[in-house]
Amino acid sequence: MIAVAAIWISIVLFASGLGLSIIIRRVVEAHFDHDLLDHARELVDLVELDQTQRPFIARNLSDPRFSPARSGMYWQVVLQNGESARSPSLDDDLFLSLTPDQIRDGSPSPSTVLTNVEGPTGPMRMIRNISEPSRLGQTVEVRIGADERLISDEMQHLNLTLMAMLGILALAMVGTAYAQVVYGLRPLQRMSRAIVDVRSGKTMRLPEDLPEEIMPLVTELNGMITANLTMVDRARVLAGNFAHALKTPLAILDEEATRLGASGQESHARILSEQCARMALLIDYQTARAKASAIANAGACSVVADVLRSVINTYSRFGPGHDRRFEVEGATDVVVACDTNDLTELIGNLLDNAAKWARDRVVISIEDFDENTVSITVEDDGPGIPIEQRARVFDVGTRLDETKPGTGLGLAIARDLTSLYDGRLWIDDSRIGGAALKLTLRKKIAPSES
Repeated sequence: MIAVAAIWISIVLFASGLGLSIIIRRVVEAHFDHDLLDHARELVDLVELDQTQRPFIARNLSDPRFSPARSGMYWQVVLQNGESARSPSLDDDLFLSLTPDQIRDGSPSPSTVLTNVEGPTGPMRMIRNISEPSRLGQTVEVRIGADERLISDEMQHLNLTLMAMLGILALAMVGTAYAQVVYGLRPLQRMSRAIVDVRSGKTMRLPEDLPEEIMPLVTELNGMITANLTMVDRARVLAGNFAHALKTPLAILDEEATRLGASGQESHARILSEQCARMALLIDYQTARAKASAIANAGACSVVADVLRSVINTYSRFGPGHDRRFEVEGATDVVVACDTNDLTELIGNLLDNAAKWARDRVVISIEDFDENTVSITVEDDGPGIPIEQRARVFDVGTRLDETKPGTGLGLAIARDLTSLYDGRLWIDDSRIGGAALKLTLRKKIAPSES
């Protein structure tokens, strides 16, 4: 908006300046022509004849520029008998001559002609006046002219002044446009900060004390936020109810499978038990996804240090990590755009996987991936994961080693949680010999500093 305003103001002022320059030049030229005509009349009144019938003027003209040599202001008087007189500014070898098509017939009738001719010192504007004063008793032709450069010099000075004034005016108008745009967009900046607060979980609605021009937008956004939160809460309740409703029939089916096995129908019982276990696995997975989606859509942020402290404290006392050594590297005070519960489950699944395969050490590294993204790497000193198996470990229910405890959901849920928060999760080689699970998440300003 500011750039368009600046371009438009520049075009308008340039066109205005060009038009004003043309008008001013015409005014200056008209002023010069008027002065020349006055000087021509003055010169006719001053012409006298001496005893030898040669013309002379009784005194100098009122404009002193007719006196210095080659000053650009000249006059010349020509009598009918061929005698002439000229201004001191004309050297002996200079004349105010006319081309044949500019020479009138010797008509004694009074006439005044303005013409452009090539003068002694360049192009000039010249007044030619033919009159017959009664005191002289013969026709007198007066030629009086001024160089075009005098007009050009005057115009150059006026154009420089005009350009300076229009330049100041352009700066003032662009500055005013800038101030107007900045002031006019201030409510949108405030609304933008309010949206950031909504996404970070500090507030649930946009402020309603904004200018009436954008209040329809604010009202619609608040309605959308409310509807979204209502839909999310409903989805969480439905997911929980759905899971609870299915688990009871699954428990009954699993009990029936046990009875079938006890009655000797072991093959049918095994198939039924496997399918029940698979259905229970999928229910747990989809319930976890629904819960994570709800939190992700609501907007939240977490301090990595707090989550790491809680997860490491748990895994260093219980489960497969109770006899492992956990090491943390990097700036753990970074804040990421992820709900605390989701980040806890995400990092917990990565640490659980590393602790199960590690021989002795688990290393967690936190570093900047780029300006807006943080990288969290969980490494172990275990046997590692073959390259051809790295894509499979993120599939639901996949376990590379059935002897290790687990359900095969941890990394699948971690992958989906990462995707919900626009992050990435992949496997690489560890610096300490095993596998390295690399996670990237967007940075977030802490709520206390937002």
